[in-house]
Amino acid sequence: MMRLSKYKVDNYLYKKTNLINKECLMCKGENIYNNQCVDCGTKVIDIYYSERIIKPHKHSLNMEFNLSKSQEKASHYFLSHLVKKENAFLNAVCGSGKTEIMYESILYALNNNLKVVIAIPRREIVKELSVRLKNVFKDTIIKYIDGSNHDDNCDLLLSTVNQLINYENEFDLIILDEADAYPYSDNPFLKRILKKSLKKDGVIFYMSATIKERFNIDTYTMNRRYHGHDLVLPKYYLMDNDITKNSDFLNILNSDRKHIIYVPSISLLNKLGSGLSINTISSESKRKDKLIDSLKNGSIKNILSTTILERGITIKNVDVIVLYADHKVFTYQTLIQIAGRVGRKIGDETGNVYIFYRHNSIKFFLVNRYIKRMNNEMLWLRKNNKERD
Repeated sequence: MMRLSKYKVDNYLYKKTNLINKECLMCKGENIYNNQCVDCGTKVIDIYYSERIIKPHKHSLNMEFNLSKSQEKASHYFLSHLVKKENAFLNAVCGSGKTEIMYESILYALNNNLKVVIAIPRREIVKELSVRLKNVFKDTIIKYIDGSNHDDNCDLLLSTVNQLINYENEFDLIILDEADAYPYSDNPFLKRILKKSLKKDGVIFYMSATIKERFNIDTYTMNRRYHGHDLVLPKYYLMDNDITKNSDFLNILNSDRKHIIYVPSISLLNKLGSGLSINTISSESKRKDKLIDSLKNGSIKNILSTTILERGITIKNVDVIVLYADHKVFTYQTLIQIAGRVGRKIGDETGNVYIFYRHNSIKFFLVNRYIKRMNNEMLWLRKNNKERD
């Protein structure tokens, strides 16, 4: 149960040179060249080991709504796996309430003095989720680390996956959200430091709406959103070279709905933002939170975005538009996630997903097949349950 630091800390237990026997103690990598770890960039330095002490106290769960029957069933499933110390995977459609399903397990872990971290690939989601959780676990000290914040003196920690490099054999429970998302997916380095931070008898719960790789562990599938409505099927449009003069696109923008307009690159974002006089958001934006809040409260109606808003954002009365959807940046998993931004709220269960493309692609077929399969499987389950009743 250790926190690792490259800098001298108060009350450290011991220190070690980070590169020992051709292994890096920070990331457990063996790719050492010229006295430096190629994987994490660490040169020969002392690593200070300290213990992250959490004072036990009673935690409570304060939800403003009850879980649906399907969410309750899933919640009990994961709690039983935590008690048995077994890993599991939650394969649930966008908007099904994946985080809420984990509340019962988190509460059990906290009240049993277990160390918990919710790991998220993208830093943009970490802060927003911490705000949500503080409203639910009111007796719990919740903090997040993302490379700019480093304070982990808390009961419940949220972290980008990258920051888990600072821990070894530390967590009893890791909940990995969006397990298929960049930069975690297909990244052996991040997968290694995630497992390095887990205790030897610790548990990992993976969560995602789309699967890029098969997890050889127990899997629970949820085909329905918590409010019970269908996922929204996209509408497809062949686009012109100059989208700013496309009548379909302009008519959509002039509707009374809010819109997140996704483009594949920052250069195109800046060009269209200037031409359409629309606010833009990307990894380079300095006021991301303010822009998102402005879209939520309606002070701005439209926003142009890279895939930075692909996941982890819920806005009422929003439609999504994807421009240049045939671009390689928009994989079929990415398009499913983007479509999942629509219809997430009770009172706004439907909406529109508009996909503009220059060349047709097999991924559009895959998106439609996925959404139809999820919708139809739940319809079959409904009928089956009625027959049992």
